[in-house]
Amino acid sequence: MSAPTRQQAYAITQKFVDAINLRDTRALWLEFGISNAVAEEIHESVDEYFEQGTKLSLAPEEHAFDIKEHQRPFIDLYETNDKNLGLECILFANGSPGEAILHMEISASEGRIQLHYKYIGS
Repeated sequence: MSAPTRQQAYAITQKFVDAINLRDTRALWLEFGISNAVAEEIHESVDEYFEQGTKLSLAPEEHAFDIKEHQRPFIDLYETNDKNLGLECILFANGSPGEAILHMEISASEGRIQLHYKYIGS
């Protein structure tokens, strides 16, 4: 299977952010293999950046990779040394860009796209 496409990367990342937004530890485990301890770390990171009740999302896909109006895209894609897709995604809070950046990688193996969470920072 070839490297994940930009559209596939966006779709799986949005699904991941939706699970974080809902604080759905079960979905993080079942869909992405995120342990309860790591899910707790994710939620603590989110709490450091956003007020409780803030709706988290990604930039709309049609603007996510655009650099025309910004110094950097809302989602920066790059190839890692392992030939995976690295992503740095600015998390949106209630529809506006926030300070927090989701760092992760996406790989393709055995016909599946897999997300590998790294950390949330700024």
